[in-house]
Amino acid sequence: IISPVTGQPLGIRVRVVSIEDDRLKRIKRQITDESLKLQARNKAFKAEELERNANMLMFAATLGWEWYNPTGKEGDKGYDPKQMPAFNGEQPEYNQKNFITIATDLTWFSEQVQEAIGDIKGFFDLSKTD
Repeated sequence: IISPVTGQPLGIRVRVVSIEDDRLKRIKRQITDESLKLQARNKAFKAEELERNANMLMFAATLGWEWYNPTGKEGDKGYDPKQMPAFNGEQPEYNQKNFITIATDLTWFSEQVQEAIGDIKGFFDLSKTD
């Protein structure tokens, strides 16, 4: 995850699968089925439902996260303990509630995760490590 202010890594690495991954098929089909049912009644998803669906799909496409200090470890040249990323003063455990809270509160976070999930070409670029 890159800081929207500095353009530098924040020290949060989110592991994701491609939007094309088989693990997401069930969720995508469920959302499509809901949409088709609504359309049959001349209705559409409400904004809150669209957001919920996007968050659920995004969470399903993530495998976990790592919060680390981007300046290195204690003893490394340039190490700055103040650079350890935090959300509400802590490095939250990876779970659905924490992920969706952060994705909802920090739109730039969710935008970066969604971009990574949709980057089909990036999943085949072996030179990328983050």
